[in-house]
Amino acid sequence: MTFHIRLLTISCLTLAGLQVAQAADVDVFGGYSVTRMRPENESSNTTMSGWNTSVSAYATRRLGVTADFAGFYGTAPRALTNGDQVDIRQYSFMAGPQVRLFHAGRFSSSVRAVVGAAYGYVPDSAYNVADQTRFAALVGSNFDIQVSRRVAMRFSPGVYITRFGDDQTQKNIRFSVGPVFHFGGEN
Repeated sequence: MTFHIRLLTISCLTLAGLQVAQAADVDVFGGYSVTRMRPENESSNTTMSGWNTSVSAYATRRLGVTADFAGFYGTAPRALTNGDQVDIRQYSFMAGPQVRLFHAGRFSSSVRAVVGAAYGYVPDSAYNVADQTRFAALVGSNFDIQVSRRVAMRFSPGVYITRFGDDQTQKNIRFSVGPVFHFGGEN
């Protein structure tokens, strides 16, 4: 008897979840991203480029939750590597709220504040900062220009904050551009 009650409860919750998922408004973004790494002491500025993807699910017309993933690749500044060319990598995994500001014609805008972690490493084992996972945050906005009913082009600037090296705060500018696919909702 207990098994049947549990099975019925799980089935009802699954059906309710599917109804919510069908009515939910979801944006899926993927594109090119570039960031300028600038630590506090300004000794190791470098530009890194890579990819960015995010998934945003809106519980209401304006308020949603975003999961943001990015990967950046570059070369360490020669001042830190005694003139050697050393590759560097960084991957970030963040989540947080996103708020739609407005939608007018083919143009829409939103803001977000996500926090999480960034994993950075130097593939060359000769350097002592070869493998670190640190705090990361992004405060930014999205500007979407609708191309078709379900596709828009997104321009996404933001301030990207990380802590690498000797626990130095890096206040970086990050810019992403690419298509965003819209599922559900009224659009």
